[in-house]
Amino acid sequence: MTEKIKTGLCVFALLLALLAAYVQEVSFQQGGPAGALVQTGPFTAVQVK
Repeated sequence: MTEKIKTGLCVFALLLALLAAYVQEVSFQQGGPAGALVQTGPFTAVQVK
């Protein structure tokens, strides 16, 4: 019983991560507000004009 709950939670977390990645990709393709800072790497920020 406990293994089924663990497996279900892992599958749920994986689906949630995939959904978050999809939403981020779609919002990136549509473009953000003008002049917004875009995080391109761990320590860099590029201003989009």
